[in-house]
Amino acid sequence: MTSHVLRVGLFAGLLGLSAISASAQAVAPADSAKAVQRLFASRRTGSTILGLPAGYFFGYGAVATARGVDGAPVTLGLGVILSGVSISKGIRFSKDREEEIVTAYQQGKAIPKNIRRRLKRKHFKA
Repeated sequence: MTSHVLRVGLFAGLLGLSAISASAQAVAPADSAKAVQRLFASRRTGSTILGLPAGYFFGYGAVATARGVDGAPVTLGLGVILSGVSISKGIRFSKDREEEIVTAYQQGKAIPKNIRRRLKRKHFKA
């Protein structure tokens, strides 16, 4: 009798955990898609913010180099490097690429490894 009650209780508990697990799995894809969207949005913002000083250094360095100011080529080089990083980041985290990854994920494909590595807890929080 006691073993029967324990088995029924255990079975009911497992069913409850299974139901919780199923509801968590149903929510996870939407959360992951939103996290990818938040990641891409923050990286695009970073690209734009980095582009501002990059443009300044690039422009100032070009003008100063043309005028023969000492140290101007270093400023120009810094502007070129920052501009390259900003453009590269803008391309890697473009709206088109975000849409492609989210659409593929919603169709059952895995999120690419390089994107999964960048996802942090803050991207999953609202």
